[in-house]
Amino acid sequence: MAMSRDRRIDELARVEFTGSMGEAIGHYSAALRNISRRWDTELGLASADVRAALVATRGSWLGLDKAARRVRARRVARRLRRAQSLAAALASRADRFRTQYAKQFLVTGVEAAKDYTRKLEERGGE
Repeated sequence: MAMSRDRRIDELARVEFTGSMGEAIGHYSAALRNISRRWDTELGLASADVRAALVATRGSWLGLDKAARRVRARRVARRLRRAQSLAAALASRADRFRTQYAKQFLVTGVEAAKDYTRKLEERGGE
């Protein structure tokens, strides 16, 4: 994931909100879902890797003994797991974003909203 200097997420910034708003929302939610799933995977891997690396460090690291390193490793891993759960929740919300937009602003009825989102997905909303 590339981030520009102004801290924008380029994949989301590239989605243009011109023309059909329903399609733009579909593209935006698909991009958000993909980014969130990548973050979820990356943070899960990082959590395990950081904990293993910190515990396996031999000798004195930053003046910490072995027990203190384990505690520090658990704290760091726990924070990464929390961030992972937030990324997973964001991916889940991104999945519902398109349907909620269609339900609230485009069509009436849940079945009509689901049909509309299926049409968007078939046209390449993902």
